[in-house]
Amino acid sequence: MRMVPLLGRLSLVMAAALLPTPAWAEAWVGWFQWGTQGSYVHQFSHLLFTLAMLFFLREIYWGEYRVQPGFNYLWWACWILVFWNVDAIIGHAVEWSLHNPVILGEGLSRRLLMEDLHTWMFYFFKINHFLWLIPAFYLVYRGMKTFALKAGEAERES
Repeated sequence: MRMVPLLGRLSLVMAAALLPTPAWAEAWVGWFQWGTQGSYVHQFSHLLFTLAMLFFLREIYWGEYRVQPGFNYLWWACWILVFWNVDAIIGHAVEWSLHNPVILGEGLSRRLLMEDLHTWMFYFFKINHFLWLIPAFYLVYRGMKTFALKAGEAERES
């Protein structure tokens, strides 16, 4: 007697799990602002990269590695990358929330549309998004070069 209600419940759970309705997919569209799920994944990856750089900064600081020249370069590179990620998060949010095109026309008659603060912010963050990477990776390069030179000196001494 008890087996029937148990089988009935089990069949209802299986039907709900195996036969979903299209309403589940439509619920996502209501608050979805930026057009693709990849946009949210991209923003989340910038957030995770920021947290990783902050963790690396914490380890350099609390491990007292900052007095070593190679880590000093990495310290500043991490700060620039934190700033770059925050800049990128804001810039992507501004870019993906633009409602009008920023370039009008085709071919040689193309021109930029700079009509409001929103569009100016888009270009400001777009330029910064590129410019901050150059000094950050240069500092990473200098830090790694310093580590390599120290390792070479230690190898020659022993």
